[in-house]
Amino acid sequence: MTATDYETITVERTGSRTALLTLDRPKALNALNLQVMEEVVAATEALDRDPDVGCVVITGSAKAFAAGADIKE
Repeated sequence: MTATDYETITVERTGSRTALLTLDRPKALNALNLQVMEEVVAATEALDRDPDVGCVVITGSAKAFAAGADIKE
């Protein structure tokens, strides 16, 4: 999965050996559904294999980090 494949997260390099993973479902307050979790796992596995990344910061877009589980799913 490449960065362009992600629909519910963004991943960017923010500095020396640092990556920023942002949960990006602001309308749902970044509630965690199956798609979000699969994308987070895929992204963190890819970042773990990257020797140029030593730290991953996880944050949420808009006004919430994550509302928790998406009970609509």
